[in-house]
Amino acid sequence: MSTFASRLNQKLKSIGPGLLFASAAIGTSHLVLSTRAGAHHGMIFLWIILAALILKYPFYEFGSRYAAATGNSLIKGYMDQGRWAVVLFISIIFVNMFAVTGAVAAVSAGLLSTVFGIDFVSIPILSGIIIFISVLLLLLGGYSGLDKLIKFISFILLITILISFIAVLIKGPIQPMENFIAPRLLEGAGLTLLISLLGWMPAGLEASAMNSIWVVEKSKDHDSTFKENLFDFNLGYLFAGILALMFMTIGAYTIYGSDQLLEGNATQFSNKLLSIFASNLGQWTYPILAVAAFGTIYGTLITVLDAFPRCFVRCLRILKFNSYQNNGEQNTFLDKSYKICLVILGIGGFLLFYLSSANMIRILEVATILAFVTSPIIGYLNLKAIKSEAVPKTHLPSPFVIRLAYVGLIAMTGFSFYYLSTII
Repeated sequence: MSTFASRLNQKLKSIGPGLLFASAAIGTSHLVLSTRAGAHHGMIFLWIILAALILKYPFYEFGSRYAAATGNSLIKGYMDQGRWAVVLFISIIFVNMFAVTGAVAAVSAGLLSTVFGIDFVSIPILSGIIIFISVLLLLLGGYSGLDKLIKFISFILLITILISFIAVLIKGPIQPMENFIAPRLLEGAGLTLLISLLGWMPAGLEASAMNSIWVVEKSKDHDSTFKENLFDFNLGYLFAGILALMFMTIGAYTIYGSDQLLEGNATQFSNKLLSIFASNLGQWTYPILAVAAFGTIYGTLITVLDAFPRCFVRCLRILKFNSYQNNGEQNTFLDKSYKICLVILGIGGFLLFYLSSANMIRILEVATILAFVTSPIIGYLNLKAIKSEAVPKTHLPSPFVIRLAYVGLIAMTGFSFYYLSTII
């Protein structure tokens, strides 16, 4: 019994980066995009989400695998391919990080205002307060504090979303309106939603590099084995995938066929989502979904606030020192630059939303479309990194996973060209 308890304790201690990855993933891609997908187009998105999760799985897994096998993040794998790869990746990060932070903070503020009736503070100002508190928590708590907070949020999410999902299944789907016509999927708003969801399902591919950094950071506090690191990632990926399907089903069962659309700014989106859900299932479900929704989106906000600066400053380190070494000078540079970049990201994300608060959904769509179009690039870099000589042969992915990666790379590239052809 003591041996079992010891092994269980070891497993629990090794869990962390995978949950951080899941938390970064399950915000806007799940609460906003998956719910909207089900609400607007029904259960057809079940197969689209499953396809995205399967085809993109190798590229996320490579991040955790590379870090566990080499002791370095994927940024080192990019450097080994040439400075051009690092410049390319930092450019993608720079373009995405302010839009993502602003959009996620907007939804967080909208939900907080809706749930607690904080109408005496404007949504932009409320989002600024949330960002300020989150930045302060990261500056004071570091990775260890973030790890503990996300474990708590993940537990609350699991309980509240599961209750909401079961309530939806018991009630069953709503009766469609007479002469209801579903929106077209491959044109107009339907195509934009499809591309947005594919771009961020379960997250932007830059999250693979983020996860690899968290694995390295975790190793400073707890020495996990290679298998434990992969188990942690797979647990987080499974968690993110299941929640995506739950949110999609909630949207499909409670809204699809009613001719209502989940659109508008942060407050309008939040009000529509919660009011429709509660009216269909009863007011007792309102606080449960409210907690689930806010926990989902806030978990994403604080993880991306940590992850983007960590990625960005590691790229800067390479460009500054032309090397990737764990010496005193570079570690001091990372620590100081992370704090500066974190503050700049918080200010920039707030200003972006403050200046365009009425277009929250549009900002989110632009960020997710950019993530979709750049996915083949990051996927290619990840594939090259995991097949490099830096990874011991005993730690390489199976031939099946490598073949799946090639299939995913072809699919992502093909869809990217298709989408670009529709807007040119």
